[in-house]
Amino acid sequence: MSFGIRVQELKARKLEKSSSRLTMNPRESNKVVQSLIQRQSTTPVHGLLRPRVLFLYMHPTFTAVALFLLILSGPPKLRFRDLEASLRGEADWVVFFHIIVWGLAGSWVLLQIAKRLRAKRPVLRPRLPQILGLALIICLGASVWKSAAPAFTAFKVYQVLVSCLFTHIFVERFGVQSCLKAMLCGNALLCIGIAICAFLAPDMVWTFSDFNPDPSRLYGELIASTGVVSVLAIILLLTSVRRIWKAIPLSLLALFFSLLVLSLMRTAYITVFVFLALVALRRPNIKPLRRFAYCLFAFVLMLYACDRLPSVSRYRSPETILTLSDRIGLWRHLTTVTLNQSPWFGLGYYSASRIHGPEYNPGLGTAHSMFFEVLSGGGLISFALFLALCVTLSTYAARLLFLSGDRFSFASAALFIACLLFGFAGETIDSGPFAITFWCSAAILPRLHKWPSRTHPLLRRVAVHAASAS
Repeated sequence: MSFGIRVQELKARKLEKSSSRLTMNPRESNKVVQSLIQRQSTTPVHGLLRPRVLFLYMHPTFTAVALFLLILSGPPKLRFRDLEASLRGEADWVVFFHIIVWGLAGSWVLLQIAKRLRAKRPVLRPRLPQILGLALIICLGASVWKSAAPAFTAFKVYQVLVSCLFTHIFVERFGVQSCLKAMLCGNALLCIGIAICAFLAPDMVWTFSDFNPDPSRLYGELIASTGVVSVLAIILLLTSVRRIWKAIPLSLLALFFSLLVLSLMRTAYITVFVFLALVALRRPNIKPLRRFAYCLFAFVLMLYACDRLPSVSRYRSPETILTLSDRIGLWRHLTTVTLNQSPWFGLGYYSASRIHGPEYNPGLGTAHSMFFEVLSGGGLISFALFLALCVTLSTYAARLLFLSGDRFSFASAALFIACLLFGFAGETIDSGPFAITFWCSAAILPRLHKWPSRTHPLLRRVAVHAASAS
């Protein structure tokens, strides 16, 4: 009996030494992991599951990263434009720039597919979220025939398709860590751009608040939604940087929180609170994040005890909370119109809300919810597929939160929870920081979810190092 325990201890030490070598020499990680998997398959250990073969990821190419950053940025609108101009088919230099960027991103996807076909390799290796996503895109494409602006709807559906496939191939080829780094760089650049425009071009990012007709809210409309990109940047920075107290990470964190406060976006405040609450409850294996969360909670409690905590009601009307700034009435109106006119395939993705939204309230030009945008644009079939996709990803995120404590699992789950909160109240899944984060979550969560908690912890650490090698 003691001899068997001694053998298992020696095997565990060998696994631990092999996992530590991966951090020093990532190029050898694939060989080490495959050899470990072969040995574990021939010598079973109690409670150890046989994992799948892992692949060593390539370093991201300049073209792939540049295209990733461009589609993550939107690109920015950079000018005020009539909402009906797109419905009428009017084009300017920004529209042509968008077409070029998304055309290049689609060409990159086709090039990767062609390379795999030439090498006789599997094209996509889709998992359940990708299957549901592609089925959703097909149904949204059917709404083009019902749309009052077919070209506009077709381009938006094309953006959804490229976002889904681009992020899936990017994660599959370059790994989870590279994807999270690219998202951090993209959101950080957008935050820096908003901060620069706040001083040099204030008309592009500042707007009025509920009780102040002067520009007092850093909304960032023409660059990116300030509340969304600041929250995503905060989550990515705190979960990826190992030494947050250094000068550059701390300066970026101060910038992100300053933009978050000035955005006056209540959904963003709630999302940050939920993220920090998850840190306090789940206590992930990210020591700087835990310390920062505890310090921030203590600081906020001290401000509250001293009656120094600023009140959002000074800038945003509390009466709009119950109606979600009149979104509930808008959603009821769009649902009624869709079910009466085209319940199964909708009235055209993203064009239906621009046509029927102003009928209810001229100040609300979109559906202000990814769920109702899909319902009004794609009908009940698309809505059911989108709900199934969100439920599937929510299940993956919940399992990773409760069964894993590494930084990649926690970061991916937290990002998807942020997507659910933002998407319910105003964002869409076609383009921009939110859309790319959503589809990246759809690509990352299934890959991390395949390593259950029953896997041997040392072998799981080897897998995480191999998955993050870039």
